[in-house]
Amino acid sequence: MHSIVVIAILIVVTAAAGRSEVVVFDDVTTVQTPVRIKVLTKSKFFARGGRLVDIYLDEAHLKKIMTGGDGYGYLKYTPREAGFQPIKARSDGNSASGLHLVTNKSDKTIIIDVEGAFKDAIFSEEIRENSQEVVKALGQEYKIIYISRFVGKGVSRSWLEKEDFPKSVILSWRGAATFKAIKKRGVQLNAVIGSAAVISAAKKHIDNRYTFEESKDGKVVKDWQEILELLKPFTVPEKQQNRLPVKEDDVVPP
Repeated sequence: MHSIVVIAILIVVTAAAGRSEVVVFDDVTTVQTPVRIKVLTKSKFFARGGRLVDIYLDEAHLKKIMTGGDGYGYLKYTPREAGFQPIKARSDGNSASGLHLVTNKSDKTIIIDVEGAFKDAIFSEEIRENSQEVVKALGQEYKIIYISRFVGKGVSRSWLEKEDFPKSVILSWRGAATFKAIKKRGVQLNAVIGSAAVISAAKKHIDNRYTFEESKDGKVVKDWQEILELLKPFTVPEKQQNRLPVKEDDVVPP
């Protein structure tokens, strides 16, 4: 009986390992600044190198590449215009999509830590109530860049779409190196919103740092409305207007 169970487990594991997958990573750069399209080929549990991958940029086929022994493959290109660049990779009958954000060097950006900026919203109705509207308002003046520290791009994107947050790239967290790499490409980082750990890592790279957690490395805020007022976008969400403090000069006489 024991041997049958072992054989059954081996069959399941072998079958799963035989199924190949391809992953495309999001990234950000500026116009005329080269960036690499990064893909990973793997089985269910392990990287699977030496696989051929067709890379598409905005539905146009760029090139067929082969992943290395570690499963990773790269293709450098230079974007010529600002905006979102959809990336698609196809390998062994499987496909995956990613996104590149290309900004002008004059564009202002905000980095939002998905877990650190939104996790409190799950437990606090006051924070959750305003987060979508505020991020949308910020998106009218700033380019939004999300980072994911733990759950990964797939889970983060599904949650952001379900909660109706603005679409954008979701970068994997690599500590302070994340900010350094983005700035090296000429991206203007104006603010970061996230956990105490994230804003601490951003100290040398971003001046405006906001968190809902206790921290000495940035400003602790009570809700998203306060962030909106601090960053002063040119558009205030309609739902937020009643919450803004009324100045004496704003009062309309009867």
